[in-house]
Amino acid sequence: MRMLVRSRLENEVDVLGGAFRDLLFYGEIHSRDLLEIPGGTGYNVFLGLQTLGVKVNFHGSVGSDWPFDKVGKIRKGKSGVFVCRNEREVLAVYRAVNLLTEYEDVHSKILFATLECGRNAFEEYASRAKETGIMVILDPSPIFEWRAEYLELCDLLLPNSDEYKMIFGEHPELKRIEMFVKLGVDGGIYFENSEEYRLSVSKGGKFPLGCGDAFDVMVVYGMLKGMDFREILKIAIEAGRKASFIRGSSTAVVEAVKNID
Repeated sequence: MRMLVRSRLENEVDVLGGAFRDLLFYGEIHSRDLLEIPGGTGYNVFLGLQTLGVKVNFHGSVGSDWPFDKVGKIRKGKSGVFVCRNEREVLAVYRAVNLLTEYEDVHSKILFATLECGRNAFEEYASRAKETGIMVILDPSPIFEWRAEYLELCDLLLPNSDEYKMIFGEHPELKRIEMFVKLGVDGGIYFENSEEYRLSVSKGGKFPLGCGDAFDVMVVYGMLKGMDFREILKIAIEAGRKASFIRGSSTAVVEAVKNID
């Protein structure tokens, strides 16, 4: 199998994605156990890569109603809100000013993107990136924003198992793009065309919320460092496993990506 990147790139990444005020309840509905922290896949990947010493340019929007440590463009209106119980039951997602994100220049050779800021933002960023030879890595969440033509706009796809099924369904011939698929407790798969490489994972914990984002961080980091796809899949799965033992979203991602061999 080949990979898109064989040599190291500059230690810089641009991230297009959401920033949310995460309200995480643990226990029953009338819970006394509440964790309130910044989150969102875009924000979590930004923070995780920063933790690894990568220069990260964040493209996203936050409101002035909640502190996000000077990340994103501050706009009039409310910040995004994500409400979840026991890290498994999503109760509400309010994207708010995330959907007001406007194009700003990309400065690196890699654009990591999600669909949290809406189709218009992704399409403009990705199409401009493709025109200038910038690699586009897409985590296709939320999946309801996905369009089939996005296969032509990204170089590397990072779906979870449910997103993978929704994108490709019963049409394996569409798998003409390189991708790492997150399988949760079952590990992960690297696909390139009809070839695949699968790795399982040792037993994980009970906090799954940050697992996929930690996986994304290590894939992007591995691409930056010019790692082989086997190495990338190994460290991505291990980061996801570590995150499953840590409560929270951004907190879990940051702790999980530290000291990954």
